[in-house]
Amino acid sequence: MSDKPVPTPSEDTGRFWDACNDGRFVVQRCTDCGTELFYPAAACPNCWNTDFDDVELNGNGTVESFTVVHRAPTDAFEGETPYVVALVTMGTENDVTVMANVLANPGDVSVGDSVTMTWEERNGQQLYQFELAE
Repeated sequence: MSDKPVPTPSEDTGRFWDACNDGRFVVQRCTDCGTELFYPAAACPNCWNTDFDDVELNGNGTVESFTVVHRAPTDAFEGETPYVVALVTMGTENDVTVMANVLANPGDVSVGDSVTMTWEERNGQQLYQFELAE
């Protein structure tokens, strides 16, 4: 069995992954137009500004869509199927959509479910996932 993949931070994503290692989920907010964006980028897709503030989200979200993975994409995920991959909307003033695993029985997950962020340490990097909210 091989190791599960771990992201390689870049110049644009380093601040994001550093925040994850501190247990914080941050998105960029454009200092010009206020657009909040995820995944980290070099320029705002709305106005092309290159200056951002970091905004920490509270880790709560809503399942907007999901799929159940039945076939492991690599040997590293053998024995973990079936599992849920979802689009989760989070945000402060504007909504940000992220993709992540929901750690729950696939039959228990529905569109509209409230979820809360949790963390998995993988080879020294904290990765975000979600659990169903209580």
